[in-house]
Amino acid sequence: MSGICKNHCDRILNNMKNILIVENNKILAQTLSSNLKSIGYFTQICSSVESAINELESYSYDLVILDRVLDDGDGIEVAEFINDFSYQVKVLMLSELSNTKQRIKGLENGADDYIAKPFSLTELNIKVKKLLNTQKIKEVEKLTLGTLSLLPETGELSINGKTQLIRKKESQLLCCLMRHKNQVISRNKIIDIVWSGSYELPTQSTLDVYVRRLRIRLGKYKSYIKTVRGFGYMAIE
Repeated sequence: MSGICKNHCDRILNNMKNILIVENNKILAQTLSSNLKSIGYFTQICSSVESAINELESYSYDLVILDRVLDDGDGIEVAEFINDFSYQVKVLMLSELSNTKQRIKGLENGADDYIAKPFSLTELNIKVKKLLNTQKIKEVEKLTLGTLSLLPETGELSINGKTQLIRKKESQLLCCLMRHKNQVISRNKIIDIVWSGSYELPTQSTLDVYVRRLRIRLGKYKSYIKTVRGFGYMAIE
């Protein structure tokens, strides 16, 4: 068993909260890790967008402490991935990019809280504890389409009474179509709605990939999403 796998197993057995530190300043990353371990958390460190996404795909985390300036890009890319992958993972963003505009940008693109560098470990610990003790509230709105029902923000999709959890972007896409059911929506409008405020907008080809994945989720009910060739999509009952 590798060291990383053993550490994760130990964390699960001891019911420890799992925190991923995404920070390319090695000294700061180690300082944060030592501090959080001393108050009872399990930590893992990585320093790039790519390594963070790989880590999040491989293991379950309760909180991500996320720097904006990483080795291969902006930490906002990781925050957006987290929102797509599992909205329940909390994101505490920290950065020298701390003016009002940058803070708003971070909060709009997936951060649950934002700390400007430099900061005190006491402040960090308070914010970490608060985030880990907060449950994101499930959306009470329920959308229906034939035998489908969807809780948009939680991604709970019920198909003919059987419930599954879908990723956030899949949920947002299906939500968009269900709210405009029996109406044709252009690809550009869908992108504007589903990726509103995102750091980077997808191409129409990328949208088509998301639609194909969503149809796979729907199985024999995939015909609820109709392609209007040369224009866009519509949800029909």
